[in-house]
Amino acid sequence: MFDRFSERNKKILSAARLAAVRLQHDYIGSEHILLAILESEDSTARGLLERMGVDIAAMHADFERGLTPGPKPVEAGQLPFTPRSKRVLEEAAEEAICHGHNWMGSEHLLIGLLAVDTPAAKALAAAGVDIDLARAEMLVALTRREIEGHRPLRLLLISNSTMHGGGYLEHCGDEIRDFLGDGARNVAFVPYALADHDAYEAKAQAAFGALGHFLRSVHHERSPRRALANADAVFVGGGNTFRLLNALAETGLLRAIRQSVHAGMSYIGSSAGTNVATLSIKTTNDMPIVEPPSFRALRLVPFQINPHYLDPDPGSRHMGETREERIVQFHEENDTPVLGLREGCMLRVENHTIELRGTTGARLFQKDRAPEEFTPVCDLSFLLKSTAR
Repeated sequence: MFDRFSERNKKILSAARLAAVRLQHDYIGSEHILLAILESEDSTARGLLERMGVDIAAMHADFERGLTPGPKPVEAGQLPFTPRSKRVLEEAAEEAICHGHNWMGSEHLLIGLLAVDTPAAKALAAAGVDIDLARAEMLVALTRREIEGHRPLRLLLISNSTMHGGGYLEHCGDEIRDFLGDGARNVAFVPYALADHDAYEAKAQAAFGALGHFLRSVHHERSPRRALANADAVFVGGGNTFRLLNALAETGLLRAIRQSVHAGMSYIGSSAGTNVATLSIKTTNDMPIVEPPSFRALRLVPFQINPHYLDPDPGSRHMGETREERIVQFHEENDTPVLGLREGCMLRVENHTIELRGTTGARLFQKDRAPEEFTPVCDLSFLLKSTAR
């Protein structure tokens, strides 16, 4: 297990041992791991805690003050981990595996602390930190790090596939043509959001063929991941977001698409295909007709999108929740910004910039802030660099 720890994480475990020695404890427990994280000024975990509003200095002082020192000094040699601190490390390893990481960082270690009932977990809970919030902040941090550390991503995220009075992709055909240019002739199509893959492929083939591009669905391949190898771009179509994400996980495309896009492949998504490009599918409008293994999505952008966003109708007699009310409820449990994309608009992500394009506007929701309106064409690049402004 320990060979998978990042160098910074190894330093945290060394600092945990020193914290145990300082407190004259002849073991390494979760409390020592938490102290080490709080003392590691450059660790991702400490940065996540700061983003979640934790006063690091106050928490460190209060937590260490509440620990009872041992009866006598101990040697700074190989101290054993307690059974519960071993479980913390196991949970951290499992968290890394769930994200497809072949390394373990301090962010995984923080999730491990929160997953096991220990004094450290209780202290974090008292500071307002829970495992769901920490996971959400971790996903944002990892996505931002990937965006900044890789070549610029090329994404076209479309709110809807069809506009009233027009054909399939007709309203965004010029945008797709301009986005793909002349170089991306072969497009891999992901049809899993709908049940009839052959019919969906035929529909998408006609639309992309009219734009001068050859499209073939990945469902023809025995290994759908191989279909990406010969493609210049990938198009993920709309339909039911839960069914789509479940199929992406089952076929291995969730990781394969992420890797391909980070390697330079162009990505086009519409509706559900736009939903899965974000951190999670928590802001989809769809019914959970299937249960995916997780709500975590492709994480190509570090924020949420609500496609097909609808404004409240002041003249409506419908007493159900408006879309805005549902997003407010999302922010009661999550901090991540949500961009409501009205039908007719889309995002073009390129060269570390985001541009809002199309014929309608977008509405940005951030926790504890008034919503903001944006009208095409405008720059939304700040969404790539931070989770709020």
